[in-house]
Amino acid sequence: MLPEINVIPSDSLVHERISIVVNELEFQKLYKIELRLIHKTGTYRSFGVFKASVSGRIDLRRDAPIRGTYCGVNERGLFESVEPTESVRYGGYFNCTPPVDFEYQLIVTDSQEQLVSKKVFKRRLRHPLVERIEIEETYPSDNDAHNGHEINKIETSSLLDQSRNPKITGTIFKPPGVGPFPTIIDISGTGGGLNEQKGAALASRGFVVLCLAFFKFKNLTDDLLSVDLQYFEDAINYITSLPYTSERIGFQGVSFGGTLVMYLATKFPKIKAVCSINGSFAMDEFSHIRVNGERPPIGIFSPNGGHVRFLNDLMVYTDMVKNITLEDGAEFQFENSTKDTAFRFVSALDDLSVPTVRSTNRLSERLRKLGRIVDVDFVPGGHLLDPPCFPHHPMVYSNIAGLFQTYGGETSLHGKSEFEVWERTVKFFSEHLGAPTPLSDYLRLSAKL
Repeated sequence: MLPEINVIPSDSLVHERISIVVNELEFQKLYKIELRLIHKTGTYRSFGVFKASVSGRIDLRRDAPIRGTYCGVNERGLFESVEPTESVRYGGYFNCTPPVDFEYQLIVTDSQEQLVSKKVFKRRLRHPLVERIEIEETYPSDNDAHNGHEINKIETSSLLDQSRNPKITGTIFKPPGVGPFPTIIDISGTGGGLNEQKGAALASRGFVVLCLAFFKFKNLTDDLLSVDLQYFEDAINYITSLPYTSERIGFQGVSFGGTLVMYLATKFPKIKAVCSINGSFAMDEFSHIRVNGERPPIGIFSPNGGHVRFLNDLMVYTDMVKNITLEDGAEFQFENSTKDTAFRFVSALDDLSVPTVRSTNRLSERLRKLGRIVDVDFVPGGHLLDPPCFPHHPMVYSNIAGLFQTYGGETSLHGKSEFEVWERTVKFFSEHLGAPTPLSDYLRLSAKL
């Protein structure tokens, strides 16, 4: 019989467990199992060299590679350790807007590098029943509501005020059904644009998620420093006005987005669960928003570019952030957040973009003194922690700095953290926003598609 690769299931969501077994191999011979992730940005790759068992079998649930991109027995190891090939632009970003399926090739070769077997399969960020809704809506703030606008869960078209506000722009991911569903807003950082991978994956677990762009996307400004707090107020009012959402919302952000969500929690009482992924302890002169058109108190960097250093020709941003001087009032006013707001910090130990360990310790200590619920998740990894199977980004081109910036982290450890952190984030939002209703069993559904 010819060697056979079994991937079960061959169509799954990114967080689900799958088994990979190769049968009918030669007794005790060495084989390389290579995983290729084929994406619009290029091909990503991982591999392991294994010795077939006495029965001619390699089972990733029980067998460790002799060498490869990961070590030890780990059935997820190939997915955790994918790295970019030369087809991927150096410093480029694994864009998932819209969130296309992850198309994989599994290739088995012998010690002579001859093809033995090949298998194609997929993993999905987005459950097939999750609806993706692109939005560009103008919505009045609470201040306008007090001036004649009734803020209720009614048709939003009756609340539009095209003359005043910039359009709330982004994507809603909605599970099937009428709701109301636990509701989350997700934002990115200083790269701008719109990243939908977290929203699609959270909606596949039963949440409604607004992936909110706030600059460098469609009709929005290209200048982060001109974005106003009111935009986020309008976004909160918009998403909570929909008939299938909740008045209690979660807010999640990564990088500067992780800094910003902490600030927003001190301003808007509808925010009841905050997840900051590698955010800083204050906004700074390169990364801040405006409040009613004015710059709020921020952190100021050392003059003359002090504390700038490079590692392998890549800028290390952490030292600059560690040494900012805070203006009076730049500390987050956590006492203004509601007493039942829960805070979650996802902090990568190897982050070279933000001093996340220092930031988390500093902020969590203040929150605990106020009696707030605090969840801290220190994990190995670099700056961008995404849903499971999302490739590690060791460096990215920084538009603000105009050069390549290191993000830190070892690929296989970073990938492992993404699987583990994701489940704890889902649990956090479920506990503090309400447990979502699980979607239809994916295995039964995919068999019908």
